[in-house]
Amino acid sequence: MKESAKKYQQALNQAFAQMDIQQKNTRAPETDNTTANDEKRQMLKMWLNRLFRIKMTDGRILNGYFVCTDAEANVVLQSTSEYTELEGEERILGLVMIPGRYIVSIEERNSRFAW
Repeated sequence: MKESAKKYQQALNQAFAQMDIQQKNTRAPETDNTTANDEKRQMLKMWLNRLFRIKMTDGRILNGYFVCTDAEANVVLQSTSEYTELEGEERILGLVMIPGRYIVSIEERNSRFAW
């Protein structure tokens, strides 16, 4: 192996070792929050592909199937229809992302049922 290739490999190995040390130091300690977080994850999993109704600050109402959310409370719905409170006309939108800051309320539209 050439000398420059050996130096490059050594530098690369040192960088990987340093990254591994930093990752170990930044991990959060295990706490009682892990069970609370697991419960929240389970709730989100139960919401997947369920029909939800979201009321927005501008008066629009969106009905669609829950796909995901993120830390900023943005919500993604699929097969979404939009209604206005005043006119009530339906407009098909498809896949939409609703910014969390515009959400007034969220409710599940279909009740759970057993087969």
